[in-house]
Amino acid sequence: MKVLHTYCLNYNVGDYALGIGVKNIFRHLYNISFFAEVNLQGHIFDDYFINLINKKYDLLIIGGGGIIHGSHWPHGWFWLINKENIKKIKIPFIVYSAGYNYFKNEKGIPKRGIVHLKETQKQADFFSVRNDGSYERLLSQTGIKANVIADPAFWITLGRKFSSDLNKKYVIVQLADDKSISRFKSTKKRDDFIEVMINILMKLSLSYLIVFVPHVYEDLEISKKISSAIKNSIVLNFGEYAFDRSDEYIGIYKNSEFVLAMRGHGQIIPLSFGIPVISLENHYKHFGLMKEYGLEKYNVNILDKFFKVKLEDRISLLIKELNNLKVFINKKNVELFKNTVEMLRNIKKISRFLKDDS
Repeated sequence: MKVLHTYCLNYNVGDYALGIGVKNIFRHLYNISFFAEVNLQGHIFDDYFINLINKKYDLLIIGGGGIIHGSHWPHGWFWLINKENIKKIKIPFIVYSAGYNYFKNEKGIPKRGIVHLKETQKQADFFSVRNDGSYERLLSQTGIKANVIADPAFWITLGRKFSSDLNKKYVIVQLADDKSISRFKSTKKRDDFIEVMINILMKLSLSYLIVFVPHVYEDLEISKKISSAIKNSIVLNFGEYAFDRSDEYIGIYKNSEFVLAMRGHGQIIPLSFGIPVISLENHYKHFGLMKEYGLEKYNVNILDKFFKVKLEDRISLLIKELNNLKVFINKKNVELFKNTVEMLRNIKKISRFLKDDS
């Protein structure tokens, strides 16, 4: 099967991780001749390109990632195709684990986006959202009842080996600082967050090396600022890996003791390795993922007035329950994998490409 995969290739480690996961799971289930990819946020699906797709490929995969976002985009989400052109795609196409990514302070999907998404669902052979509460958010705005499937970044380890060169006990801190006002609400609250994190991480650094792992360029400044106050800490050399060596960069998560994460894929990537996570909630998808995963008590909202006390408490609890958590996470990943396989195997129009042993 010849596959074209279109997703966000706009310089975010998490998106590169999900791209790896998509390829891993489809190669596990299907006989793949080759995978091609194109940036969902940078390529217009016009008549010429649609004709090319119809001639050259057997399947079009759209997503995953937070692609239901962007009221200023032509169609209210990231797919650059006129609504009338969607039905011109003659090969099977699927929307795989799309994330509803609008922040609470944004107005949500515009009317044209709702119309476009409904047409996409109508024409798609499989339409799904990721397991972070996107189902409820999309349903409430559009009436669309989507399939719910695990984010493909859960499958980055499928058929691949990752490694880390660090030989110390370390904890990863993954911070986010793009869309800063949406995340922190004000510069004052951002400053308060930095102060709390320095205080907590200084104590934690007595037992662990603190490793800051930026996922986008904008995460660097806040990571460096906090790291500069903590002697036993490092910031990964983002420029050495971003983004052609993203697979090597992701490997740092594999041997961490646990992770404190502000991004969705800062949660998902370590969980895929069986590593416990505390979610530093700054978007309702973060709590949504932890709730659906069964780890909601390890979610702390960064704007909670008792943020410091709650985060210290959750860290203490996690360290105490570390081994039990790893057992739980591994069992949960097996469950998610079974559900994913069942759904992806049942896309009728591509069933002839299934592997006999999948």
